[in-house]
Amino acid sequence: MLQTTQKLILKLLDHPKYTLSFLAAVTIILGSYLPGLKMDFTIEQLFSQNDPVIERFMTIREEFAGVDNIVFLIYESDNPFSHTNLVKNRQMVENLAQIEGVESVKSLTNIELFTEGGDYLLQPVYDEIPISEDSLRAAKNRIMSSELIKNYMISDDGEVTAILVEIDQDYNEHKGRERILSEIDQVQTGVDWDWHQAGLPVIRTRYVQYMIADNIKFLLPVTMMLIIFLSVLFRTLVGLVLPLMVVSLTIIWTLGFMVASGVTINIISYMIPTLLMIIGVSDSVHFLVKYFHTLKEVGHRKKALFQTVKKIGTAIFLTSITTGIGFGALSFVNIKIVKEFGIYTAVGVFFAFIITVLFIPSMLMIIKRTPESKLDAYSRGFRMRIINRIIIFVRAYPKRIITVGLLISLIGIFGAVQMNPHSKLLEDLRPGNTLLDDMHVAEERMGAVLPVEIIIEVDEDGPFEDIQDVAVLTFLDQLSRYVSDIPEVGKVVSVSDYMKEIHRAMNEGDPAYYKIPESREMIAQYMLLYESEFESLMNIDYTKLRIAIQIKDIDSRRSTEMENEINNYILSIVPKGLTVEVTGTAFLALRTNNYLVQNLAGSFLIAFGVITILMAFLFRSVKMALISVLPNIIPMMIMAAVLGFFQIPLRPSTAMTFAIAFGIAVDDTVHYLTRYRMELAEADCHYRQANDATLMGTGIAMMSTTTILVSGFFVLTLSEFTPTIQFGTLSAITILSALVADLTFLPALLSLVKPKIRGGKG
Repeated sequence: MLQTTQKLILKLLDHPKYTLSFLAAVTIILGSYLPGLKMDFTIEQLFSQNDPVIERFMTIREEFAGVDNIVFLIYESDNPFSHTNLVKNRQMVENLAQIEGVESVKSLTNIELFTEGGDYLLQPVYDEIPISEDSLRAAKNRIMSSELIKNYMISDDGEVTAILVEIDQDYNEHKGRERILSEIDQVQTGVDWDWHQAGLPVIRTRYVQYMIADNIKFLLPVTMMLIIFLSVLFRTLVGLVLPLMVVSLTIIWTLGFMVASGVTINIISYMIPTLLMIIGVSDSVHFLVKYFHTLKEVGHRKKALFQTVKKIGTAIFLTSITTGIGFGALSFVNIKIVKEFGIYTAVGVFFAFIITVLFIPSMLMIIKRTPESKLDAYSRGFRMRIINRIIIFVRAYPKRIITVGLLISLIGIFGAVQMNPHSKLLEDLRPGNTLLDDMHVAEERMGAVLPVEIIIEVDEDGPFEDIQDVAVLTFLDQLSRYVSDIPEVGKVVSVSDYMKEIHRAMNEGDPAYYKIPESREMIAQYMLLYESEFESLMNIDYTKLRIAIQIKDIDSRRSTEMENEINNYILSIVPKGLTVEVTGTAFLALRTNNYLVQNLAGSFLIAFGVITILMAFLFRSVKMALISVLPNIIPMMIMAAVLGFFQIPLRPSTAMTFAIAFGIAVDDTVHYLTRYRMELAEADCHYRQANDATLMGTGIAMMSTTTILVSGFFVLTLSEFTPTIQFGTLSAITILSALVADLTFLPALLSLVKPKIRGGKG
């Protein structure tokens, strides 16, 4: 096997142009797929697969009009009921209605309310915009007395107003929503009110725009960071250009492979190019550092490359495996886009390895040798001084180093038990974000904005004929009133609200008749007369009713409590023959958040277990496997302590960090132990000498790659999303902690345990 590997390396070095031609061909083939790259940013991708609750909700959205497709244009003016502002409002409605893809527009100036007297009860409040103060005041009082309008189209105090824009279902996808919102923005600029946009279509569209902007925002700083660090580290054009070409080819290969596999860019995988830029350069750095050191020693380019590929190739292959395992563990999560993110990032990591070991040696065989003045830089400078001090420190205090490491782990356990597993939906946005501020205004002034649904279905073999039975609507009314009394609930709308308004209007406005009619015949008559008012709240065959609820931005713990409270109340009053389900985007998103956190915690355990087994197989020793894992428990515990002590919510992005950061952090351990085994196998080499030589041989590369990784992950703090900021910060802290552990705790542990490795001397 060894001879075969050596022959392959020699062939690679003897025929660099063939290798480069092969790489160019693969790049052209995979690159040809890039024009077909598609983006799919539907939030439903985050829902778990094969979940019957999710599947039923998707059916509900198809069955009922107006679910999750309302844009709330909330505005503050000096007086929304003044003649001037009402004229502006009506003009706004006309302009908004002309936008392609807008199904309907509702506002104060075109709203129809049930009014006693007259031939037709449902009458517009404003046929014409009145001029007299008395007429304006009367119209205002009529609007403010309607429970259907308050906290939906007008605030309780009558100062904040909303225009409701319903998007046609055929246009309720990202490109359609983006165009519609862009045209809405243009219409808004024509009126000098303070505008705030809310509603699920706005959240979905803005999230996608922020993600795309993030990718652009990350690209320049990450590129500049790589240029600066590679220039400082290698001080030669070769050391700068080759790693940048490796990461560029890696991204082309990965994205091309994704397109060829039929995978779209989504709300998680959009980060893959940035991550590959950060992670993919590590192999190049390790390779070039080893090559330049070897070239200085042997003075012959081909010999130096042969030894480098032979020695460092195994190490970077193993680190690619461990990093790939960290990402690949996400494939065990039952959410498609999380699986895809894990799988294709892992594929990208392996592409980076393949390109590194093929492209860099081939290019170095073709280009001129690095000048001796550049090679001398690798054996001196501040990095070597740091390594020498670490060697002295580890020799002097091994037991103290191990004690401190164990103490940090204990503190981490204490922090871990304080972690908060509950997060809010709108906490995804960083403070000061325009969308977040708009949503807060909507919540504070209009009650709430996040949608929840309750679906009531008449059983086919039950005692009720359909939803027009008095008992069914009475139960609906009871449930609606119960839900509306929950503190975190804003507006609640159901068929019973309309039915009571109609019944009161039919009886000359007598408040005593603000109740569900007492006969099925009367209910059927009202529904027939005003069917258009009910179409978004019941299905066409009169077997299902919908309660539309808006809730505040609650955390996942309160969401579960609220859902349980509603379900318990339903069980206590529901008549036999009705099936009731609490659902809706807000509850399902928070429910999925909890599910994801649990699954991602499991993915970390999978990554931990697989890497431990891999280490045992690699070193053929359980003891060495445990030694390799122990230094990487410390950074995991530090991350847990940061989460717990700073009360950072354990959301999917932070839970995902454990598996990913562990896979990356263990890379330095692999490099260290691989080199340590080689040094120990040398004749007359003892444990202390092996430790010293390993630190001297790999320390600079480990420090360099960690600096690049940490800086790259800190670039993610520029994001508009709090989870991305936390992911970047936690990853950076963990990887930096892992470096410190590998340069201190690991050699200290090795010096005390003295593991038996074939070829080593005691």
